[in-house]
Amino acid sequence: MQRELAATARPLAAARTLPRRVYTDAEVFALESRVLFGRMWLCVGREEDLPEVGSFLTQEIGGEKILVVRGEDRALRAFFNVCRHRGARLVEEPCGRLRGAIGCPYHAWTYALDGRLLCAPRAAPGFRTEDYPLAQARLEALGGFVFVNLDANAPALGAALADLPDLARYQLAELRRVRAIEYAVAANWKVVAENYSECYHCPLVHPQLHRISDVTSGFAQAGACFNGGPMRLRAGFTTMSMSGTTAFPPLPGLTAEDHRLVHYYLVYPNLMLGLHPQYVLVHRAWPLAPDRTRVVCEWLVPQATLSADGFDPSDVVEFWDVTNRQDWALCERVQRGAASAGYVPGPYHPAELCVHAFDKWYADSIAPVLAPTS
Repeated sequence: MQRELAATARPLAAARTLPRRVYTDAEVFALESRVLFGRMWLCVGREEDLPEVGSFLTQEIGGEKILVVRGEDRALRAFFNVCRHRGARLVEEPCGRLRGAIGCPYHAWTYALDGRLLCAPRAAPGFRTEDYPLAQARLEALGGFVFVNLDANAPALGAALADLPDLARYQLAELRRVRAIEYAVAANWKVVAENYSECYHCPLVHPQLHRISDVTSGFAQAGACFNGGPMRLRAGFTTMSMSGTTAFPPLPGLTAEDHRLVHYYLVYPNLMLGLHPQYVLVHRAWPLAPDRTRVVCEWLVPQATLSADGFDPSDVVEFWDVTNRQDWALCERVQRGAASAGYVPGPYHPAELCVHAFDKWYADSIAPVLAPTS
């Protein structure tokens, strides 16, 4: 497989797509969990998901189920979701609110919201609670998004995302969620990411999208942590919705040029940002198995838009729900094909520069840690 990954890493015109094993093999999937999802900054939610002291969420990352909690000091912390006694899972629920402490349901060891062990019932003489805090994972917030990294030695979030285009004008931290939909996709997470990275398929598969935006417009960008770029809205349309228009006001702070563009970015490995003139669309792709991915899709708008009389996001939500389901059907077709003995890596189309950028990033990340005989 090393030779095939080297072929992916060539310049676009000479490159070949990723090999079959990376979409189907359980050992490769386990390696990705350790090397990518176990060492990179991953968006686990929004700060608004944790509004109160004791608010929590959990997220599967690289074979771990991480617990994120807002403490008494209002700080957010991420913990390995494991009791320091016998290793019982502390919290199973996806989200909620803890009432003052984190309790182990096995032997009632109890932890403060900052991870300190408060109580170990009937402990032996000399037992020191301060010796057994919960193990922490790194957590940082950016633009209202909460990121977690399991690698204690990884660069800070700002350094990891240093070459991401400047998105400050979108005031992401001020946006609020309108709606969220979760999808179960019977395809590898990389197929989902590759699909997001190109619109070569859009004229055939997304007629509702193709009539509103020009897939040949804009330009593609790629950096160490992302790929993406803008597409221009066609004349007569103001946004991506079923009607092509919306009553949503433009996001404050955008330029006149931004009002005609939609910027799409894939932030490696699994965060997808769609920056529209009136709203932001977010996808997060979470690997479940070599052929299964959980995708979380969220729509974000300013609080003023959300609170406006008569606010109705249905036209926008329906547009992207239709588009998503078209994409997932395609991804599942690709997965079924990739599992075939007849699958052979193929060439990239010039319109797939961003797909190649993602695949090259993946090949460069995975190849050094593969066994020499792979």
